[in-house]
Amino acid sequence: MQIIYLDVLLIFNLYMNYLLLSLTARITHIRLVFWRGLFGAGIGSLASLCLFLPELPFLLSGMMKTILAVLICLSAFGRKRLFRNCLAFFGISFLVSGALYALSVCTQIPAVQHNGCFYFDISLSYLIGFTVTAYFLLSVIQFLYDRNQISDQAYQITVRYRKHSVSLEGLADTGNSLTDFYTGKPVIICDGSLLSEMQPEHSHILPYLTIAGSGTLEVFQPDEIMISHAYGTVKTVDALIGIGSQENGKAIFNPKLIRF
Repeated sequence: MQIIYLDVLLIFNLYMNYLLLSLTARITHIRLVFWRGLFGAGIGSLASLCLFLPELPFLLSGMMKTILAVLICLSAFGRKRLFRNCLAFFGISFLVSGALYALSVCTQIPAVQHNGCFYFDISLSYLIGFTVTAYFLLSVIQFLYDRNQISDQAYQITVRYRKHSVSLEGLADTGNSLTDFYTGKPVIICDGSLLSEMQPEHSHILPYLTIAGSGTLEVFQPDEIMISHAYGTVKTVDALIGIGSQENGKAIFNPKLIRF
C-alpha cells in the first residue's frame, strides 16, 4: 500500500496548481497576479484532501472538479472571460495530468489517483525538469503559431472614450510587445493626431525600449476598444492606447490580442 505524506500532497498540489494557472495565463494572454494565483492554487491544494475520502460517484466527482476549476480560475483571474479561462485551465490540466501519469509509468515514481486527485512522490529534480519542459513545449507551440499568423490583413480599430469615438486602420505586428508596467495590459500604439479630440483625463507616462531606440508614451484606458476584421469578425479587447507618432497613421497592435 502506498504511503501518502500529507505535507508532500499539499505542497505538490499547490505547486502544480500554480503551474497550471501560469500556463493558462500564458496561453490566454492574461496577467496572473502572484498573490491571486497563490490563493487559487491554495484552493486546489486543499481540495486534494479528497484523496482520503471514500470513492465518490462518477457524476458527483465530475461536478466537484468542474466547480473546483471555476473557483480556482475565479480566484486567480476574476470574472472577466471566466468561461475562456476555465476552458483553457481544463485543457492544460488534462494534458499535464496525462504527462505526469506517463512520467510516473516510465520512471516508476510512486503515484496515487483517487477522486480526481493526484499524489506523486516526485523528487525536486524531476519536478524542476517537468516544469522547464512544460514551459519549453508551450513556447515552441506559441512560436509556431506566431510564425504562421497572417499579420498583413486589413483591420479596423474603433476606440471609444466618453462621447468620442474614432476608427483607425489597424496593423497586426508581432514587434509590438509593449506592455504597461502598472496594469500588465498590452498597449496599442496610435497616432496622437487622430486622437486629439479625446483628451483623456487619466493617463500616465510609459517608458519603452526598442532596437530603434527608447522614449516615452502617454497611455490611457479608453472605455472600449474593438478590433474588426475585413471578413466582419469583431472582437472587444482589453488593452491601453499609447499616444505616439505613427508615420503610416495606423494603430499598431500585437496579433495576440485577437486570438483565442
